[in-house]
Amino acid sequence: MKIDDFKSMPLFGLLFLLLTLNACTSVATLPTVARAGDTVSVMVGGTEKARKETIAVTLTDVNGIDWDLQALGLVRSVFNLRTDGRAEGAHYSSYLESYISWYSAHEPVQTVLVVNVPTNVPAGDGYLTINTYVDDNSSGIGSPFTVNIEILPGLGVEDTFARQDSTGVNYAVDFSKLEPAPHAKIDFGNRDDIYIGAATLVIDFNESILNGDDINVYVPESTVRGSFATKGAFGDTQRMVYWRQDGQQLFIDILAPQGINQSYLMMYLMHPRGLSGSPAFNLISSKIYDVNGSEIFLTPSLSYSP
Repeated sequence: MKIDDFKSMPLFGLLFLLLTLNACTSVATLPTVARAGDTVSVMVGGTEKARKETIAVTLTDVNGIDWDLQALGLVRSVFNLRTDGRAEGAHYSSYLESYISWYSAHEPVQTVLVVNVPTNVPAGDGYLTINTYVDDNSSGIGSPFTVNIEILPGLGVEDTFARQDSTGVNYAVDFSKLEPAPHAKIDFGNRDDIYIGAATLVIDFNESILNGDDINVYVPESTVRGSFATKGAFGDTQRMVYWRQDGQQLFIDILAPQGINQSYLMMYLMHPRGLSGSPAFNLISSKIYDVNGSEIFLTPSLSYSP
């Protein structure tokens, strides 16, 4: 593929070209090519904690001059992508590739950084230095790390990723729709090899701040099989999750008749942006059982990300 092919390829086309299909997550696997003023995307591993407000991105140009893209307001978005659920790698990767993200306490995701190149950067070979400031990156590459970038001669333009509605009017992409909504995460730990057969949770929230009808519960699924020693069977991580709310409390019931490893059981309590205050999610009670119905004395954790 020639450089001109990269220049003419839409950002997200190039992005998906670079995405790996297994559960491992990577940093940029090919040099980034752009002109001054262009928009580029870089894969920065797999993390649910990285945010555009806190990530550090510095462009060092051909002359050794550093450009702080965060301070310049050129960091446009940080968001996560998930592979096609039918992808071969999602089901038949090695155990390590499948498990590594869950070991880092999140589902398999590929984290993408979108930045603009300053309009007055000189042409030549440079590099980006990126620090995600997170402790859950499953790429195996520590921060800060560097990604090569070649600045071509000429002046580029910020990509708006325009789309058209039914009337033919162009609209620019709204990256905030791709970034996480405010949520509380509930997990059951991931290092003690505990198998859960059932659980019931009661979560309180401030109904004067958050309308219970606006709460949604997202529960990621796992296709991890067995362990290093044995592959195991598909279906061992199945679970059924039922939830309801009465306007004052949220009730969650979980059934996993075959038993599910605690690492693969987590859920996110979602709510819209723009609340007048904190929803004050509070896990007020929990009962957890093994596959035989005996109670397990395990306390789930709840953490909130506004």
